Amino acid sequence: MKHGSILIGGNLDAAIYKTTKELNQPIAPEEGTNIVANLNFKSGYFIQHDFAVGLALALNHESYSVTVDNEKERFRRTFLLGGPFTRYYLDNGFFGELALKGGLLNFSSGDKTNLFEGSIGVGYAFFINEKIAFEPMLSFRYYREWDSSGANVTLGPLVGLGIQAYLLRRTSHIIKEAL
Repeated sequence: MKHGSILIGGNLDAAIYKTTKELNQPIAPEEGTNIVANLNFKSGYFIQHDFAVGLALALNHESYSVTVDNEKERFRRTFLLGGPFTRYYLDNGFFGELALKGGLLNFSSGDKTNLFEGSIGVGYAFFINEKIAFEPMLSFRYYREWDSSGANVTLGPLVGLGIQAYLLRRTSHIIKEAL
């Protein structure tokens, strides 16, 4: 990727995991399934060849189903996170990415819950033409939410697929050759 190019696009990533809690459960063991889906938008600028920095916005949705004493309960929530990201490309199309995002839950009234998400991952840019690429990606996610009374932390992998547009890619190459 050439210096001066612009990256615009996004990806969808998701994870599913099961939990079992037996320790410190006063009534019965608790079993659950958590599904996480993230819709990410990214816009970046290549400050050097193959190195981009930019802004990432994420619309996250969680669906948690828990069974306690043979009774099933479901919880769902959606929230928005935003923050910086960086990406570095190798000549063969592989790239590494680091993203840090923050946000708030419960915007209206009551206790505010602070949110933080950090992810690091690798992917591959498969170009279908000069400016558009499909990008499969494997990331590791650290997610933390906290308020005045405590915190929840989630760690684990995410599998994603994205589409990106690389604007001014050819133009920056032509300008560099002219200089």
